[in-house]
This record gives sequence, C-alpha cells and structure tokens, in this order.
Amino acid sequence: MGQPTLVGYWGRDLRNRTANAACVEFFGRSPEEMQGTHLREVLGPDLYEQSLPHVEAALTGEAQHFHRETRLPSGEVRHTQDSYVPDIVDGEIRGFFVLVADTTESRRAEEEAERARARLAEAEQLAKLGSWEWDIPSERLTCSEGLFAIYGIGPEDFDGRYAGGSERVHPEDRGLVEKVMREAVESGAPVDFEYRIIRPDGRVRRVHSRAELTADAEGRPLRLTGTVQDVTELRASAEARDRTAAGRSDNLAKSLTTRQLEILALVAEGLGNAEIGDRLYLSESTVKWHIRKILRALGVSNRAQAVARYLSGSPRRP
Repeated sequence: MGQPTLVGYWGRDLRNRTANAACVEFFGRSPEEMQGTHLREVLGPDLYEQSLPHVEAALTGEAQHFHRETRLPSGEVRHTQDSYVPDIVDGEIRGFFVLVADTTESRRAEEEAERARARLAEAEQLAKLGSWEWDIPSERLTCSEGLFAIYGIGPEDFDGRYAGGSERVHPEDRGLVEKVMREAVESGAPVDFEYRIIRPDGRVRRVHSRAELTADAEGRPLRLTGTVQDVTELRASAEARDRTAAGRSDNLAKSLTTRQLEILALVAEGLGNAEIGDRLYLSESTVKWHIRKILRALGVSNRAQAVARYLSGSPRRP
C-alpha cells in the first residue's frame, strides 16, 4: 500500500486551518503545533520560496499541480506530487487546499528498475543476448534492448506484434521458425534451435533461441518467454576448428587408425589415460597400448611430441 495523501488547508493569510494526520506526521509536528502555523514555518525558508509562485497562483484562482523534492526538518528528502486547489466561495478566494502524495517509494522503485534495466542491457550486450516475451492472446511481442541490438534495429522500427515469418528471418529459415513456434504453442514443446536473420545492413547473423511456454489452468497457451543469442562468431570459430581438425585427420589417417585418432585428439585436450578410457569406454591398459602404437606410428618418443604432430597435421617429421 502506498503512503497516505497529505491534506491541509491554508487561509489567505497563509496560516494553517486544518491538516490530516498524514500531513502532521510528514512535517514532524503535532496537531496543536500545526494549527495556525504560517506556511513558511511549516516548509522552511528554502522550500517556502520554491512554493511561493504556486501559492500566489492558487490565491488568484489558478489550481497548481507539480512534482518536487521536499526536505523534511529531519533532513530526509522525499519526492511528492503536490496540488494547490483554490477554495472559492461566491467568487471570493478564501484560501487553498494542499494535497500532497508522497511518491518517494514509487520513485525509488522506478529508479531501481531503471538501474536494473541498465545492468541487464550491459549484460546482454556483453553476452550478445536478448530477451523477449510473446503474449499469445494479444499477439504482442515485448523485446529487450539486447534483442533490438542483435537484429540491428531500434524500438521505433518494431510495431510490437509477433510475426513468425518476418522478413528479418532468412528466407530459407522462415519455415523452420514458424514450425518450431507453432509446435511450442500447440504442444508446449520447448524452443531450442538456431536460425539465421538478416539485419537492415544486409548482414546475415546466426542466432540461437530458447523459450518456454506458460499456459493457464485449462492448458490454454498464454505466453512464450525466451532469449536469443547471437552465435555467429561462435559457430564460425567452431566450423573453422572442425575444418582444421578434419584436415589433420586426413593427413594423420595415413598413419593412424580411427580409434587412434580419437585417442590422440583427447590427449591433445589434456586428458590422462584414465579420463580417455572413461570417455571412450576403454580400459586404462587399452588406452596405454593404443598410445604406444601412436608414438611408434608417428615416430615420436613421448605424448608431447605426438600432440605437436597432431596439431601440425603432419604424420611424420620431415
């Protein structure tokens, strides 16, 4: 529950006529102290000077509505939404009502939410990650800043509606995207797949999307919530490594068997004999036997030399 609204009434002489409990407590006074006190004494000289233009306008019959920061006698700063409403009787302005809503907590919550959004945006940028939520009944799609960055667009370029076959998806992958999303909505199947997008500058990016469905008590789909990560560079590096490894294997295959190539690759990863055995379901003694055969076939005397030969892709020293 929010803070109660402060209500007070000041006459044309700017002396208090009445104030509710919230108003009295806000300014740290008792009801007896508040009664008849001049507005300057209640607000203090600085805040009074800030308020004076609004007071004078209210006493001419013009209602005032404004935000401000209020420093209490204790030194605490509070954020408020203030209204000065003229009290007009038979055309005569007798005073004005003061209505003050303490918005400090909501303001602090907004500031914390903004800080959290900034932290999220920074984390998404570092991870090349974005998040989204599709409200299925309304077809509304909410996207994070990170997702807009991945697609190379701004919020102003997006109408907020879900479109599975969007032109931003690579033409060859649109059918896949529509199929995966349809299955997620119809059966609740988790979304976990990769597809390509086309940015406005013409660049093609590969992204990995994950999402989970939320349904109501009757099983009707309500929303899909997920993430999208740009994996373009990651996949390019992996493909380059695969091509390099394939090239090594082609060269070493002249001297080693397929099993020996598997074992040598694991040796190159830094695994010991027991770990290799666990990975390939072999006994440690069998792994040792294979390694002796590998060393002999490559014409080297130890594992380090065998790894060097594997990394160079050369079957034997020239």
